[in-house]
Amino acid sequence: MKVYKQIMNGLAWFEKAVLIAVSVVITAFTFANVLSRFVFHASLSWSEELVVNLFIIMIMFGCSLCAREGTLISLSLIFDMLKAKGKKIFVVIITIFNSAFCILLMNTGFAKMAKEMKMNVTTPSLGWPQWIFTILLPIGALFLLIHTIEFFVDVMANQAECVKDCKEEGNN
Repeated sequence: MKVYKQIMNGLAWFEKAVLIAVSVVITAFTFANVLSRFVFHASLSWSEELVVNLFIIMIMFGCSLCAREGTLISLSLIFDMLKAKGKKIFVVIITIFNSAFCILLMNTGFAKMAKEMKMNVTTPSLGWPQWIFTILLPIGALFLLIHTIEFFVDVMANQAECVKDCKEEGNN
């Protein structure tokens, strides 16, 4: 269990580092583009393209970190009123639906990527192969799936905060 937690913590650390780097890049390019519009009266269209595509990994990694904490998709009004056993049942249902969604995203993303590779689709401004950005969707979905399962395991093992609180209050 200790090795499992170290791996999951390492994965989360990696995601946070990527999120920080992507945030800095997005902020810098957006600022440069705004400055370019006002000073040179010209838009850096390539920066817009890059920023929009980087948002994909930002959204996916942000969602996966939320899934790790159990804050991604839940009806907290109902969830918070449940006792530990009810929360576990709720988490099983959420895990099934989230996992199915992640698998669908991965399949769709890889299929789209394969099509783009086959057709040699390039991005309009940068001229890069489009699949470079498309692959971010299934990669993000994989991280999301991993953290969804991590939260499920933590809840079932009474390691998640949401079930620890119930146990301490005697609400089993």
